[in-house]
Amino acid sequence: MIMGQERNPEEVARWVNRLDQPTVDTAASEAFDEWMRSDPRNRDEFADMQALWHSDALVDALREVSRDENEAESAVQGDHFLNRRMAGWMVVGMCALLALFLAGPMFFTTTYRTGAGTGQSIVLADGSHVDLSGNAELAVRMLPWKRDVTLMQGEAFFDVQHDPDRPFYVRSDTTKVRVLGTAFNVDRQAANRVIVDVYRGAVALEADKASPRVLHRGERSRVLNGGISTSPAIQLATAQARPDWTAGWCEATDVPLAVLVAKVQRHVSQPISFADQSLATLPVSGRFRIAEPDRVLVAIRDAYGLDVRQNGSAIVIAAKAQSPIAN
Repeated sequence: MIMGQERNPEEVARWVNRLDQPTVDTAASEAFDEWMRSDPRNRDEFADMQALWHSDALVDALREVSRDENEAESAVQGDHFLNRRMAGWMVVGMCALLALFLAGPMFFTTTYRTGAGTGQSIVLADGSHVDLSGNAELAVRMLPWKRDVTLMQGEAFFDVQHDPDRPFYVRSDTTKVRVLGTAFNVDRQAANRVIVDVYRGAVALEADKASPRVLHRGERSRVLNGGISTSPAIQLATAQARPDWTAGWCEATDVPLAVLVAKVQRHVSQPISFADQSLATLPVSGRFRIAEPDRVLVAIRDAYGLDVRQNGSAIVIAAKAQSPIAN
C-alpha cells in the first residue's frame, strides 16, 4: 500500500457539503479555490468524495437506514418525507463512511512493481486478472463506484471481471481505456506512445487530442502524442487468447528500433542506450524472442548492420562504423 502524509478527510467533506448548497458566496468560492491550489491531492480527493456523496450506493444505504427507523411513517408520507430525512442521514452516513472512502488514495491504492525479467500475475480484489511484464509499474485503486488502474511503466494484459456498477479504467499518460467487459493489452512503449490491443469484448479509448473511439476484439490502436490511429483486425489477437509477450515473444512490423529495445530492456538489468539517437527511429520487423535478450541483440546487430557493445555497465547500440562488434 502507498502511505502518504496524513490527510484530513473531514476537511474534504466540509467542502463537498458547503459547495452542495443552493448558493455559495464569493468568499467561500475564493477560499475553495485557494484550498484546491494548496495541495494537488485535494482535487482528486474532492472529486472522489463528491462522487460518493452523489452515488446511488450511498443513497440506497441511507434509504435502508431511514426505512428501518421510520418504516411506518415513510410508507404513509412517501418519498417527500424520505427526501427531507435524507439530509440528516447524509451527515450520519458521511461520518460513518468518510474516513474509509476518503482515505482511499492512501490506504486503497496498491502499487505493483516488477524487476527486469520478472513478470507478475495479479488477481485484483474484484476477481480481475492482470499479467505484468518485467520492469513494469502499476497502481490499482478500488473504490465502491469505480476501479482505477494506472500503468506508469511496462506492459500489462487485463482480463477484467464484468461489473456494470463499477466501471474499470486503465490510464497511461494521456491515454484512458474504459473497459466494456473484455480482455485487452496495454503497452506503454514511451511517455507519448501507447498501444492497446483487444483480445475479447470491447474497450472505449480516449486520448487528449483525439475523439473517443470503441475498439472491438482483434483491433489495435496506437496513441502517439495524444492522437489515436486504429488498425483493422489483427490476426494475432483473433487467433490467440493472450499477447505474445506473456510467452516471451515480440512480433514487430515496422516499429521504431527504440520500441523493440524497450521490450528487451524489460528482461535485462543493464541499461541499453543508443550512441546516436537517429538509430532509435530505425524501422524493424520480425519475430523476436525477447525473453532471451542476447539473441535479440545479436539479431539486431546482424540484420541491421549495427554495433552492439558493452560500455562499462551499459549496453550501447551504435552505427557499425564506430567500433568493431563485440559479442
